[in-house]
Amino acid sequence: MLRDSNYINLKSEELDKPIYRIMPVQRLLQCLDTNKLVLVPPRKWDDPFENLLLSAQVETSSGELGNMAPMRDSIYGQCWTLHRETDAMWRIYSHDKSGAKIRTTPRKLLSALASSKQPMSYHTCFIGKVEYKTQKDLIDSLKAIDLLESSGAGLAQSLLYKRREFSHEKEIRLIYSEGSKDICPFNINPNELFEEIVFDPRMDRLMYEAYKKAVTGSGFVNRVAQSVLYRPPEGLRIGID
Repeated sequence: MLRDSNYINLKSEELDKPIYRIMPVQRLLQCLDTNKLVLVPPRKWDDPFENLLLSAQVETSSGELGNMAPMRDSIYGQCWTLHRETDAMWRIYSHDKSGAKIRTTPRKLLSALASSKQPMSYHTCFIGKVEYKTQKDLIDSLKAIDLLESSGAGLAQSLLYKRREFSHEKEIRLIYSEGSKDICPFNINPNELFEEIVFDPRMDRLMYEAYKKAVTGSGFVNRVAQSVLYRPPEGLRIGID
């Protein structure tokens, strides 16, 4: 059973607000076919400050040096955002114009992970809002984390700080802290988890229709649409005296 400590930096009223993720269409179709989402190790993320605490050297009271490789190599994550839609999101995460955006909520997403990772999910499954800090404050915050606290939240919290230069991302992160492989898949029910699927606004219309048919053909019953971000309003009239 999940506890309040499984939700980090999130207020109770935020747990049922929409969050979004853009992914390649082929990965979406694979997800719908296998009924699985995949978490990856933070070392695969671009920012060198990711997983900074778990990558640091450790010095014991007797002066011996070591590392936290067992902890570092057991943690996985997946990045979402509070942004409903921005031009930058599509251009970064759908650079070939063939991405799809899925929508869910923090509560639904964490519940799906926890259900798949029973029975100790309250120690290993977390979701949290990233806090953005100056480099100095970020390092100070990381040093203050208790990685060995009994709830397991300290380990997850170590992935919820980023530099202020990334604050435009408004990230939400799903975190799992007990694994040993290169990726970490978990079971989902797409119709329960994904509230809608929206395709790239720059996608060719015929391509969109083909992908929509593939999505609905997989058994997905919720809303499927194409973003209208770049579509001009229809029927606009301007009066001239």
